[in-house]
Amino acid sequence: MTVSRDTAVLMLHGFTAQPKTVDFIERYFQREGYEYEIPVLRGHATKREDLIGVRWQDWVEDALSAYARLKEKKGKVAVVGHSMGAVATIQLAAQKPDVAAVVLVAPALKFSNPMAGIAPLLKNFVKWNPGSGSSVLDPALREESDRLAVTYKGFPTAAFAELYAMAKLTIPKLELIKCPALVVHSLKDQVIPPAAAELSLEKLGSSDKSIKWFQNSGHEMFWDMEREALCEAIVGFLNEKT
Repeated sequence: MTVSRDTAVLMLHGFTAQPKTVDFIERYFQREGYEYEIPVLRGHATKREDLIGVRWQDWVEDALSAYARLKEKKGKVAVVGHSMGAVATIQLAAQKPDVAAVVLVAPALKFSNPMAGIAPLLKNFVKWNPGSGSSVLDPALREESDRLAVTYKGFPTAAFAELYAMAKLTIPKLELIKCPALVVHSLKDQVIPPAAAELSLEKLGSSDKSIKWFQNSGHEMFWDMEREALCEAIVGFLNEKT
């Protein structure tokens, strides 16, 4: 019989994504007895045009609202974020020192695309970015993710500029996080370089922090070939630390 835990889990998805990109972990939360929420962050899970005009502060505000709902129910909340969701996790935990634990999966604090840094300028001339295609390496799982359209095909350049600004402003907040922290990253991530995970580990203010590397996944780790091991690592960490 599954034991109900006194800690809830907030799971935050990434940029251009919908909750389905990370909901593979739901069965693990359910198995371990965690109450959880996977909220839709502003501009996502509808159509890409809905990202127009969204500010990065809106994503943090949505995360904080979901955190408050879970906090009222359970009292203790751990936060797991993927990519942009990991950056929102850092922002949230910096504001809420009572967060029980954080897991940062492929934190979007640096970008592999060399053009990322000019997005704030480019947005004034190029309104849309076509995107770089699927970031799932397993062919069968990539076909499934494409069929279900779990991420937008392209996005407003201004929306990415918001993410870029968010990343830069979030790095100094890492030192404010004192709760147990796990950083997870794949060495084959095509979108976020391993240096982002290394930076997160270095700057986190927690005395209880660790990093776990995966070898064969693309950026969408919750969809790729190592997703079972990824989810086991996350719930194992939460079981131990909360």
